[in-house]
Amino acid sequence: MKRILAILILAALVVAGLVYMTTRGPARGKGYFVPPEGATVTFFPAQKAGSAAPIIVSGSIDAGFMRPFLLAFQQHYPMLPVAYIQSRSGAFLPRALEACRGGELAADLYLTTSTDHLVRLANEDCAQTLPSSVGRAAPAQAAWRDQVVAFTVEPAAFVFARRDFRPPGPLPSNHMALLEWLRRLDGQHDRVGTYDIEASADGYDFAASDSRQTAIYGRLLESLSRTDIRLYCCSNVMVDAVDRGEVLFAYNVQLSYAYASQRAGSRIVVVVPDDYQALQTLSLMVPRGARAPNEAVRLATFLVSDEARDIARKDLSPPGASAAVAAAYADQLLAQATVSPVLLSLQDRSRRQHLIGEWRAAVHPASARTRPAHPAQGAPTR
Repeated sequence: MKRILAILILAALVVAGLVYMTTRGPARGKGYFVPPEGATVTFFPAQKAGSAAPIIVSGSIDAGFMRPFLLAFQQHYPMLPVAYIQSRSGAFLPRALEACRGGELAADLYLTTSTDHLVRLANEDCAQTLPSSVGRAAPAQAAWRDQVVAFTVEPAAFVFARRDFRPPGPLPSNHMALLEWLRRLDGQHDRVGTYDIEASADGYDFAASDSRQTAIYGRLLESLSRTDIRLYCCSNVMVDAVDRGEVLFAYNVQLSYAYASQRAGSRIVVVVPDDYQALQTLSLMVPRGARAPNEAVRLATFLVSDEARDIARKDLSPPGASAAVAAAYADQLLAQATVSPVLLSLQDRSRRQHLIGEWRAAVHPASARTRPAHPAQGAPTR
């Protein structure tokens, strides 16, 4: 399947007049990038006619999220096309490791919400070193060895239904208040959505972040276990479920999706907890096997630029907030970006098994209703 998808991608680029091959020939992994299983491709053609081969970006970040960044980048480099290959985090890392260990041609740039994946790749000598100016320009100067660099963050939020439901008292503004709010739900109004952390890397990242809040994590799982819980793959699917009234509350939704849905007119209420926020850092890396490392560095440099920071601020800004308030709030969130070897603990198998086992015992996913990805989203990851 990987070879078939690689050939299909290559064929699409040939049709566009943008052949992505090297002089080493078409042998698997040597002459073209072999994408992860189940990947989808979004092609951003050059804004001006040219003959440049596309920058190949492989990421687990939703293509719709990356679209404004990539289009803005092309304003500066209008003759550069971009092929964005989106896959689930669970498929991204094994393929990247395989390519690195086999000396295969890689994508030009890696992007992911699972920064621990990139730190692992860098730790296994699979990354190129970027100019130090890239790391210095990153939010909170979050970079590791000038190889893995942050460019924005994704906090978790509470999302509530606005219609067909009278909540038991004021909406909770923090996790302690959420515990009490969940306990007061009655049997007719206790449909709650959250990530299936066994199937979703984003969900697992947020659960791991929650688990570090040891004072209340166990109690939070206990409160969730008492509800009619529904499990989801992705934030966009959870937001849609709340908007439709399928669930009355969704826990740990990625903030950018919640705010985007509000801007689009959905009937939801978004609450950013004021005690702590489970948070992901979105990061980039140029792999050793990149075909076009110079172009990849250009894109990396843009993603930490002031212009890209403004795009990131819009994703993190509450709808309707004044420009000054929105910018200050977004900068406060961006200041929490972090990239360090500590993230490798998320790769520890025994720790993962323990966390998932604890979650499974509380949430009982075997009896919970698991919701598939929305069919219109292709291969949603967030």
